[in-house]
Amino acid sequence: MKLSAALPAAAVVAACALTACSDDGGSTVDYAPTPTVTDTMAMPSSDGAVAAGANEIVISGFAYTVPATVAPGAQVTIRNTDTAEHTVTADTGGTFDIEIEGGETATLTVPPTPGTYPFHCTYHSNMHGNLTVG
Repeated sequence: MKLSAALPAAAVVAACALTACSDDGGSTVDYAPTPTVTDTMAMPSSDGAVAAGANEIVISGFAYTVPATVAPGAQVTIRNTDTAEHTVTADTGGTFDIEIEGGETATLTVPPTPGTYPFHCTYHSNMHGNLTVG
C-alpha cells in the first residue's frame, strides 16, 4: 500500500473513533462529590446564611442565625464565619457582651431568667438578633 493511500484511510479511522467519543447532545452527568451532612456540620440556608445548631449562634454575612429557644443558664457557642470582628451584645442591662474575632468561636452563658433578650453588634449597626431563653 502506498503512503498516499494509507493517510486517507488513517484519517477515516481517526474520525470514526472521535465520533464515537463525542457528545451526542444527550444529558450530562455531574460528577461533583455529594457533601456528607452530619449533626455538627452547618449548611447554608436558601438565603445564604449558615444554619445554627441547637446551642449555637452563627454569624455569617454580617447577620446572626440563632436557635429558636435556649435553656436558662445553658452554654451557647458563638461561631463567627465572617472575616470581620463582631460582638453579641445585649441591648439592655449589660446582660452579655461577647467580642469574637473573624473565623473564631466563643462561648456565651445564657441568662438564668427566661425571656427574650434582644442583642446587636457594636461594630455593625445593621446586625440585630433575639435570644429566646425558655
